[in-house]
Amino acid sequence: MKGCYLGMTGHDAFNDRIREIVSAGEHKVVLMALDISNFKYINDFYGMDEGDKVMKDIADYYFVNEPLCLASHGIGFDQFRAAYCVDGMTKEEVVDYITKKNTEFEALLSSRYPLVYQHVYVGLYFYDDASLDVRMAVDRANLAKKSTKGRFDIPCCVYSQDNCNEYLEHMDMSNEFVKACKEDRIEVYYQPKISVSEKKAVGAEALVRMKSNDGTVISPAKFIPVLEDTGMIGKLDDIMLEKVFRFQRMLMDKGFAPIPVSVNISRQRFTSSDLLKYVLNLQEKYNVGSEYVELEILETTFIDALDAMVDVINALRQRGFRINVDDFGSGYSSLNQIASIPADIIKFDRVFASRSLKSDKGRTVIKSLIEMLKSVDYDLVFEGVETKEDLDLVVGYGCDVIQGFYFEKPIPEQEFISKYVAAGNFKV
Repeated sequence: MKGCYLGMTGHDAFNDRIREIVSAGEHKVVLMALDISNFKYINDFYGMDEGDKVMKDIADYYFVNEPLCLASHGIGFDQFRAAYCVDGMTKEEVVDYITKKNTEFEALLSSRYPLVYQHVYVGLYFYDDASLDVRMAVDRANLAKKSTKGRFDIPCCVYSQDNCNEYLEHMDMSNEFVKACKEDRIEVYYQPKISVSEKKAVGAEALVRMKSNDGTVISPAKFIPVLEDTGMIGKLDDIMLEKVFRFQRMLMDKGFAPIPVSVNISRQRFTSSDLLKYVLNLQEKYNVGSEYVELEILETTFIDALDAMVDVINALRQRGFRINVDDFGSGYSSLNQIASIPADIIKFDRVFASRSLKSDKGRTVIKSLIEMLKSVDYDLVFEGVETKEDLDLVVGYGCDVIQGFYFEKPIPEQEFISKYVAAGNFKV
């Protein structure tokens, strides 16, 4: 099969060869689209010669020396297309075969280039419809591959209408987000945090909303997962941070006192190298006190990635910024580390809390957690309170600051200012 690899410029020749094979009808054929993650970092860290070596190794391992390969070619620097002969193999056996190859090749790259994490992305299309144009068949393999981007837990993906529809929907939503950023259609809604004892709002959480061109609001549940999967979530974090700083500056310019506002920051952004610099630049740009901007991190992120975040967290806290642990209780993993978490505020997870309040044992757990967290000097916020019964229980257990629909849903900026800031409903 030495002639199965057609090099980096064999697109037409590859399609012609596949057309011949499928027309002959002598073999069961699966089409493959393949690329590797973080290839540019091999060039950056180890040099262009090593990058060239990786490309040659892929060609040799997957195509030139692969007995199943019927034809293949390279596209650009790190993408390849191929056709395998899989006579007598089930789809499951083919997936297992490719998965094993990927695992072995990733282990080879890991041992050779320990500074760069490598993952092989593979999409497969079983070419069982000879009437389908070759280019469309190859596109299906490529769509299957693209649907796994950012999903390191998927060794290879077989084309199906469902996964490719999902990918296309993700692409549409990603494009909509890019347009919304350019057209300033990313908006901040604010949900107050209410002190029950003082009967006043003592802070707020900034929550993102995206407007469509016709003015309707797109739910975060539709675009946040897409941004996380595509790696664009860091862009949203930066937008939200700047809008919160700008909001504080606007309040002061109008003669109002600034108020503490928390904003969620993704794992991706919190583990990036320039978050501290970005936050400090915003603070200088808008001249806002650090006590008025709180950074929220999901409990699961805090525990799983603390080592990667601890330096920037400590640096932010030293400069007066407060750190919130959001959705406490969702991961069930932080109790053994609670005393050492470098944070200032703990927010109880809405689902965890609402479920726990429905049983005697759950209520005992909540009461004990509140007592314990207060004893080690965390400020507490109970999120998701919706009923008077739950409110009375939580307040009775010693948690005074409440965020939830019982008091207020997230509302637009101007409504929030009118209802809570201008009306004097903030503790100042």
